[in-house]
Amino acid sequence: MSISAKCECAGRTETEINSLSCLGGIKNFFEQQAEEGVFIALEPQKPYFRSDGSKWFADVWYRCKECGCLWEVIYPDFPVFLRAEG
Repeated sequence: MSISAKCECAGRTETEINSLSCLGGIKNFFEQQAEEGVFIALEPQKPYFRSDGSKWFADVWYRCKECGCLWEVIYPDFPVFLRAEG
């Protein structure tokens, strides 16, 4: 993955969400970026955790069209973390 200066992915990796206002800001950011065509909202295809035959999936994935970074968003039990994979 090559993170570009044209997107904000490099500055947002491993973001901790520890309040409702922070959660609202992050959620609004991703939704706005998807509306503007910077990110593409995707249905998660792989679980982030497996245990005893159970699978837990993220709520949404966002793919950056600029750098290709895949954001996995899991809405909360506080504290919440965002993780970027590339």
